[in-house]
Amino acid sequence: MIESIEARLEFPAEGGRRYPGRHEVVDALFHDGGLAVPAVVKKIRIDWKQRLAGKTKGERSFETARAMKSRGLPTPDPLALGIFPGETWFVCRRVEGGEQVRAWFRHRYEEGMPPPALALTFEQVVKGLGRLARSLHDGGVFFRDFTDGNVLVTADQGEPRFWLVDLERARILERPLGSWKRLRDLARPGLNSAVDRNLLLDSYFSPEAPPAGARLLLSFLRFRIRVWDDLKRVLRPWRK
Repeated sequence: MIESIEARLEFPAEGGRRYPGRHEVVDALFHDGGLAVPAVVKKIRIDWKQRLAGKTKGERSFETARAMKSRGLPTPDPLALGIFPGETWFVCRRVEGGEQVRAWFRHRYEEGMPPPALALTFEQVVKGLGRLARSLHDGGVFFRDFTDGNVLVTADQGEPRFWLVDLERARILERPLGSWKRLRDLARPGLNSAVDRNLLLDSYFSPEAPPAGARLLLSFLRFRIRVWDDLKRVLRPWRK
């Protein structure tokens, strides 16, 4: 955490880009010595659950980002954490030109959706996502919110490069994950085709074959997530 975080941040006069989601997330410049670093500021409200837990989502995001960077895992550089009455500000370096993995999924599954701006194929992105999940889990990270909206993609010489964001639910463990946690994370991306889920699973376990029953269990977990998401849209329509 740093003091006087507002003095280190410069927000565009016209408001800048605002990102969709439950919390206010906006572009800014973070002044670090003589450098102005392109940044994203996530302003997270402190609710009663965080007060009971004794640690805010902003603090968890900052600590998780630092732990992931120390393990060589891809997430934007954490720059600062500000704690105020009622909210925290988590500041990280902006990923220039990044698109959500969701852009490829929506183009594939939703009629009329435009193609992503980056010239990467759906197969490249899904295979890369599988390899990313494997490195994450082998590094002891149970992401818990490994959705296609929480992974950004940039292109590096025609190959996808990934960045994990929205880290507040992730848990850092001291050992590689067990099979159940691995499959729970793999069920989060919105791959609603068995063929596409198999592509993810094959890239995750490559060069070996997935364990017996993994495909069936992954399909069951994905079905359960879809049912729960549909139920949440009915019960909490303001969170659509």
